[in-house]
Amino acid sequence: MMLGSNSKAMLTRCQIQVGRQHNTAMHKVPANRERQNAVCNVRRPQSIDAGVLQKIRLTLTKQETAYQNSQADEVFSSLWAHSSRVSRIALTIARAEGCEEVPALLAGLMHDLGKFAYGSYHTDDTPEEKNAVRFAEDILTGTVYEKWIPAVREAILSCYLEGQATTKIGRVLYDADCIDKLGTMGVAQFFAKRALRRQFLDDDLLIRASIELTYAYHSPDTLKTATGRALARLRSVRTRRYFTELLEEWNWLGLGEFNIVEEAIGGIVCVLVVPCACPCGGRLTFESDIQDAVKCRSVVMKYLCTTCGTEKTYSFCLPNVKGLPRKR
Repeated sequence: MMLGSNSKAMLTRCQIQVGRQHNTAMHKVPANRERQNAVCNVRRPQSIDAGVLQKIRLTLTKQETAYQNSQADEVFSSLWAHSSRVSRIALTIARAEGCEEVPALLAGLMHDLGKFAYGSYHTDDTPEEKNAVRFAEDILTGTVYEKWIPAVREAILSCYLEGQATTKIGRVLYDADCIDKLGTMGVAQFFAKRALRRQFLDDDLLIRASIELTYAYHSPDTLKTATGRALARLRSVRTRRYFTELLEEWNWLGLGEFNIVEEAIGGIVCVLVVPCACPCGGRLTFESDIQDAVKCRSVVMKYLCTTCGTEKTYSFCLPNVKGLPRKR
């Protein structure tokens, strides 16, 4: 797909989608023609001298970095907050599905124990789920919950390592983890998680919202329980609506030009946040592929500016949808 000379039809199609999303909005938005003009105008070069802009940026980032480094002893608890929520969502789903409640709670609490095992993140080919199971066994051994170790182990491994939630608790855990990342709550977590990774609200972050939109698109069909699918249907709509409205504000205020485009990559529909042009105003070319990652099939998107030569690559794991090519 070529963005630039061939983008007109694509942008028109996307604009129709955006308008339809806003039929139920609670506030007024600009008229269609005004909004389309705001969206589709190619961004002009910055009016401020590039050298001055660079000095401003470096000054701001230097001061903020110095402050952040002074907070080195701060304790990070985002995984605990996520795991606590997942455990309670898992309990809700387990009750509705008639499953054992205690192992659902435990699996939700411990499913991410291996995420940053020993202070590292994916430094080798060891799936984080294997480390999660090791930690879980150490924690539960010798406690009143020891009898649930096999159920917790099987749930975590079947849910993630094998790509298939093959046990009842595994299906509950899979759905609970997905539900926590959907809807208004999921959007809030997307921004919080990116901030922890020192990624803030800018063009790059908006492009990375493609993962949230793609997962939301497929969630009603990929979740494993009837309760999970019912919960996902409403939250999927909320996710799409939020990012649609965010991009309309972004475009209308002259901060950039982006559109939401549904693109089939390797036969799998991906919902992408696509820039209309490079920040320099140049035309962009777009390449995509599906590649193997440690524990998933990953979509890789590459943007290249034909004017300034800037090249950027983005990737994310695809949901386990029907028709997804197997790992090589």
